Amino acid sequence: MITLSEEEQDALQEIMNISMGQAADALARLIQTKVALSVPAIEALSPEAFQGMLEGLKSSWSARQSFVGSIRGEVITSIQKEGCEALADIMDFDLPLDKAATEELVLEVTNILSGACLQGFTSQLELTTQLNMPAFYYPENAIKNIDWSSVLVIEVDFKIEHMKFDARVLIGLSEGSIEQALIPIRALLEE
Repeated sequence: MITLSEEEQDALQEIMNISMGQAADALARLIQTKVALSVPAIEALSPEAFQGMLEGLKSSWSARQSFVGSIRGEVITSIQKEGCEALADIMDFDLPLDKAATEELVLEVTNILSGACLQGFTSQLELTTQLNMPAFYYPENAIKNIDWSSVLVIEVDFKIEHMKFDARVLIGLSEGSIEQALIPIRALLEE
C-alpha cells in the first residue's frame, strides 16, 4: 500500500484544491450560479475498498471515465438523484427527465467536472493524460478485477445549496501512477 508523507499529502491536496476550483468555476459559468466545494480528501485504499466505495454510489447517478498517459486511473462522478431535476431545469432540459436525458445530463456534467479536475491536476505537475469519453455507470455493474495493488483516491464534493445539488468526484490513481505523480511533487518540496 502506498504511503504519503504529510508534506506530500498537503502538496497533493493543494494541487487538487486548485484543480477542483477550476472545475467548480467551469460548472458555475455554465449554470450561472455559485458552486461550493469541499477540501479534497486523499486516501490510499486497497482495490477491494475502492470497489466498496463505488458500490456505495447507489443513491446517485454516476459516470466513469478512464484516463491513460504518464498516469492512469479512473474518474467517477456521482450526482445525487434529487439534484438532477433542478440542474436539468437550469440547463434547459425538458422535465421530467427520461432515462436518455438523465444519462445525457450526467455525462455532460461529468465531462465538465472530471475534465477540468484532471486537466488542472496534470498541467500543474506537467504530466500528460488522455481522458476517455465518459460512460454512464451503474454501481451494480461495478468495476471488477482492478489489477492495481493500491489505489490513491482523491475525493471532492461540489454543492449548490439552493438546488440541493450534490456531486462527488473520485479520482482513483493506480500505484504506478501515484509514484509518477509524486516525482514532480517531491521536486517542488525540495525547492
